[in-house]
Amino acid sequence: MVMALGCVEDETEDFTDESFYPFVPDDTVEEPEEPTLPEEPEPVDPTPEPQPVECGDSTFIVARSEEFISLFTRYGDGWTGGDATYSIPLPDGRTLWLFGDTFLGTVRPDRSRPGGPLSRNTFVIQDGEELTTFVKSDGSAFVSPDEPGWWYWPTDGTIVNDTLQVLLSAFRPTGEGGIFGFEYARIDLALFTLPELELISITHRIEEPTIAFGSCVVEDDNYIYIYGAESGNLQKFANIARSANGDLRNAWEYYDGTSWVADIASSSPLMNDVSEQFAVFKDNEHYYLITHHFLFGDEIYIWDSPTPVGPWGNQRTIYCTPETGGDRWTYNSFVHPQFTENDELLISYNINSFNFQDLFANADYYRPYFIRVGNWR
Repeated sequence: MVMALGCVEDETEDFTDESFYPFVPDDTVEEPEEPTLPEEPEPVDPTPEPQPVECGDSTFIVARSEEFISLFTRYGDGWTGGDATYSIPLPDGRTLWLFGDTFLGTVRPDRSRPGGPLSRNTFVIQDGEELTTFVKSDGSAFVSPDEPGWWYWPTDGTIVNDTLQVLLSAFRPTGEGGIFGFEYARIDLALFTLPELELISITHRIEEPTIAFGSCVVEDDNYIYIYGAESGNLQKFANIARSANGDLRNAWEYYDGTSWVADIASSSPLMNDVSEQFAVFKDNEHYYLITHHFLFGDEIYIWDSPTPVGPWGNQRTIYCTPETGGDRWTYNSFVHPQFTENDELLISYNINSFNFQDLFANADYYRPYFIRVGNWR
């Protein structure tokens, strides 16, 4: 039954080394859907108001999007915090937001949380200024693998013939390693009806992946391109796959540096210095890649390319996130092209804390923030 609710400390850790969402309560190996959380957090200083930062290319015009920051400042009735922050425009004009580990329930007026369960994933529908959260009737994850103890963190998706297609990263517990005691197990593809969001099917796409395909997808003329990050030597490398006719159910091909091949083992990196999750979008027959600094930095970068496979060049720094500092860190920069206004991009990024208790003492520590970026070409 589905319910709709209105409304890594070590920088050498990476996605394939069990630290995609680093703050998971210790008992999630045994109870992955409802981790035990502290009922009364220790007080911490509130998130400071961002101050001007001397960072970024001076040609960009950047401003905080108070509209979207306010929209995702929630006090109850569903989603009140989470990360990933993927968005998919729906045919009826609404937008679907996809989140990984999610806080549900009440947030106090002082922005502290009284405690409660985390949901492994949520789907959130935005209709104007209203958000509706989709989870199971018991508040657990909206979609889960069949394997006991496994869970999904959703990535990007698309729509084909009024059917929603969402890529899911499946994880399993290892039984050791504390909060890092899990590993990347599989990439799955889920299909949902629209507008009901009823699950149709889940199919397994890639077993034991070494490349996190699904970081973002780009719908193009004859193909849908699937980008993913590969980790190695303290760097992350962008890779690309494609599927014909814009349908993720079709066979995937992988770019080996010169041509498209069927063997995923032949996939060749397009570029380095991307983060685990990054964004690629197409504008006026040109391709743009936006990523956060890959080692907990505050910089958001942009590259461009004449083709989906590169060469990627013209690297520029768009912005430095002013929330970064002390225990706070920012990550997961994404572009949401459906909300472009006056040729200004809407970009989101997430804020988190190395101190897990901060997430309960201040609900603004685990959520997306948004900026508008003009003069970005």
